[in-house]
Amino acid sequence: MKYTLSSQEYNDMFKKAADTFNEEMAKRDILIHNMSKKLMIINYANEFIENYLNKTLVNSPNKITTFGNDLGGSFNQYGYVIHPKFKTNPIDIFNLKLMTGQTMFKNSLVCTVNGVEGNEDNGINDMYSNILVSDNSIEKKIFFEELTDRSLTIEYVLNNRVSLGMTRFNVIEIDPYIYGAYTLNSIDIYSLDEYNGVIAETPLKSIARMDNIGKTRVILDEKVKFSKVVFKFDLESVKTQKNNVDVYPFGLKHIHFYEADFLEESTVIVPIIADDYIEYIYNDIVLYNSNMPIYSTTDYYGIEFYTDYINNTLTGKVYASSDAAAYRIAKNTKVLYAKVPLIWSNNANTDKQYLSLSGIYFNYTVDENTFI
Repeated sequence: MKYTLSSQEYNDMFKKAADTFNEEMAKRDILIHNMSKKLMIINYANEFIENYLNKTLVNSPNKITTFGNDLGGSFNQYGYVIHPKFKTNPIDIFNLKLMTGQTMFKNSLVCTVNGVEGNEDNGINDMYSNILVSDNSIEKKIFFEELTDRSLTIEYVLNNRVSLGMTRFNVIEIDPYIYGAYTLNSIDIYSLDEYNGVIAETPLKSIARMDNIGKTRVILDEKVKFSKVVFKFDLESVKTQKNNVDVYPFGLKHIHFYEADFLEESTVIVPIIADDYIEYIYNDIVLYNSNMPIYSTTDYYGIEFYTDYINNTLTGKVYASSDAAAYRIAKNTKVLYAKVPLIWSNNANTDKQYLSLSGIYFNYTVDENTFI
């Protein structure tokens, strides 16, 4: 007996085929969109490098140590930024990992850009929410636009009508398409007012200005619940002209908000390389914490110095000199190793500081007749 499909089965089959076709067409549209954006990014990145970096790039003072591949210790690195080591993989609060290995974006935000709230007509909500989508998601579109205003304020507000689950975060990860092109004037983090349940007018936490941002992670000193976060960018460095109109090419691969826990014993071992034998290493230092300089001392942050680092073992401890005492380094060495704790704790209370470092200035001299 020959089996014949019922009309309902035919309808289901055609609907499934139509759904599959629509899904494939949506993927195709995203691929075409992303290819066009990639070409735009390449053109503007090349222009920025030629017109700005080559004119303004200067050698950093040779006593500033940045972070390459020759580091030791227990830490995580993102771009040229190092920070305390994650205990486990951090939780991306807006991207749910699926069993298939893909991610699902939990779209529960309302976006406002330069005072204009996103809606179905202007597309702001979808466009700027897509920045938060995981890079491995099939929904991910490349966000890169030619803006006409040098100032850009992006505001993300949690839509409390959408169930999101846990929304605490303590890490903000930012990855621009053109490294070094944008200034991030501030990040302001707001919480709900404990009395009336509305978003407070004063930020709970503010992150200071970061110039020439690249791939970076900003670590808060505590976990906070997501209510509203505001990013303020200055795009003057990428100003160009198109059809005699000033435009500011801007794009971010992503902004991610993570909830993370860190290993308390996180440290990084940094080589300090000099052109000649180092005679004295001094107590004063500058920590570049997400590009914000912190002027301090090695003893305040518990930084130690050694002459040798072999088989993951530090030996030959030396002491930093100060106005109170001079400690000349007896062994001829052009390389010292600094052991830098990445979590600073105040013994007087429970305050902690999680260092997300892009560089350290170490003060030393190679002249045995000089002591300052």
